[in-house]
Amino acid sequence: MFAMPSRRRLVLSNLYYAFPNRSALWRRKVCRENFFRLIELGLLSVAGNFLSKKRIKTDFKLNEEYKTVIRQILMGKQGAIVLVPHFTLMESMTLLPKIVDDVDWPEVGVVYRPFDNRLLEKFVKYTREGCGMKLVSRKKGIFEAMQILKNKGIISLLFDQNAGDSGHRMIFFNRLIASTDLPALLYQKFKVPVYFLYPRRVGFWEANIKIKRLNFDENDPKTILFAANRHLEEILKINESVCSDWLWAHDRWKVAAYDIKNLVKRRCEWLSQSQKYLNIKLETQINLHVMVRMPNWLGDIIMAVAVLRTLKHYRPDMELILTCQKQFVDFLAALEIADKVVQLPEKNFKYFLNILKIKEVYPYPDVYISLVNSLRGDIEAILMGAPKRIGTDSKNRSYRKIFINNLYESGADTGSLHQTKLWENALNEFGIECEDNLSPFKLCTDVGITSKAKRTIGMVCGSINTPRKRWPAKSWRILIERIHGIYKDVHMNLYGTKADAMFIDEISLFLNRERILNLAGKTNILELASYMQRDALVIAIDTGGMHLANMFGRPLICIYGVTNALVTGPIFNADKIIVMPDSCPQSGGFLTEDISIESVLKAVQLMLK
Repeated sequence: MFAMPSRRRLVLSNLYYAFPNRSALWRRKVCRENFFRLIELGLLSVAGNFLSKKRIKTDFKLNEEYKTVIRQILMGKQGAIVLVPHFTLMESMTLLPKIVDDVDWPEVGVVYRPFDNRLLEKFVKYTREGCGMKLVSRKKGIFEAMQILKNKGIISLLFDQNAGDSGHRMIFFNRLIASTDLPALLYQKFKVPVYFLYPRRVGFWEANIKIKRLNFDENDPKTILFAANRHLEEILKINESVCSDWLWAHDRWKVAAYDIKNLVKRRCEWLSQSQKYLNIKLETQINLHVMVRMPNWLGDIIMAVAVLRTLKHYRPDMELILTCQKQFVDFLAALEIADKVVQLPEKNFKYFLNILKIKEVYPYPDVYISLVNSLRGDIEAILMGAPKRIGTDSKNRSYRKIFINNLYESGADTGSLHQTKLWENALNEFGIECEDNLSPFKLCTDVGITSKAKRTIGMVCGSINTPRKRWPAKSWRILIERIHGIYKDVHMNLYGTKADAMFIDEISLFLNRERILNLAGKTNILELASYMQRDALVIAIDTGGMHLANMFGRPLICIYGVTNALVTGPIFNADKIIVMPDSCPQSGGFLTEDISIESVLKAVQLMLK
């Protein structure tokens, strides 16, 4: 049921990246015509052998120039390799002995992919071999093809299909492809001429067949593929009709999105030479388009950033697009881990209509990674239309597979597995493999800095989403007084959101205002990061501010009680001490208010010694 829409999306996606300057209307017209011609291709493959010789000669024409080329190939009696692209009327190649019938033809082998269905395979061989050409299986027929060339015959290859994981990586329309190395191997052994043949369609089952000798570096056989791909690219740019004629529904760029690992590690020996041949710089080449739906909370975003930075580092040819809520846009953009950061629309009855507007700007992501666990997020994933959608689920909600087709079900692991590691495992499960990079970030910004204190301790006291995580205001107040009594040069920065302002006002009440700066509700995330990067120490409960301090490598004292430090603890490589109630396991579950002031003060003294 979904085959045709998904195939249409594939064609439109390929056209979008191959012709980015063309209009959406032009691409839709080409796509529509391309599907009609796909039907024409299927019909000709069935009926070609039953056409009369007169009709073949009338409808499939070779002008005298191209007939001369073919006669030279045949009369030279040295064999040849003929490369044929996937055009609508490519089956007309099997009719050539009836079109040029005034010269004796040697043995001609056509390399093809066999069908799994035995009856279909038998019928296809019957129809395609009717004019005397021999079908050679690309799975098992390499030695047969070599024998034909050894006997001065001709081997024809469809060179422009995805060769999968075993294919050599090279460039076509400025994107990564996997291409067969069979033409290069055959040429290297037999040194026969190589030709490029394609039927230029002029009507239904009507074509002008064109053939030319391919120019390449005869001392470097792999340039055969470089030259053939470049020539095909030039042909497809001729006009709309020719462009509609190629098999865009055949996913030639599949390898770039299917194998998301480190720049597709396997068989990259030809890649740099292909780029040099085509005069393409690696830094300008985009092979993979990944969209990530970021979490809704600052702490979760920071835990995700560790994974995304690593992903971007290992796939420099990837365009990484992050979608997030308004308050996180500037912060994520400043981190420079993504190519684009897109603001999600406000939550109202037009929310999903506005999501579709994002899709209009970024219409064809290859991979969509959802870092949220909500029905709203799942619907967003479907609307964005990526063929590969990755997400995690710890509650075994099977309905989510309708929306997320690569769902990592973590199950029992979630009690002891850190959230960052969970996301990393999910990406590894579906083809993304890269080493951890948990070094702190550096954010070059002094936005909003007004404090002149030389030594400050930042305190993240509030928690907008889970008030149970808070340490009592009285405990904070006594701690501040004790620190001021021990360290005469230390000032305090109190951090929080507008929702935390009353709680933090309660903490700062009656304290020495000259040594305290109350910033609750007075900073955005970038300003908060600017202050934190100057703090000598940050003391925080389990909240976004704690993760922010850890992200920038600040020495950190974390106050945990009800929450699970194994799952949501600070992840970056920086000094940290986790303080919990007596006898509380790292998985949490105890009241945060049971943490003694002495235990936190002792941690402060260890950090500031």
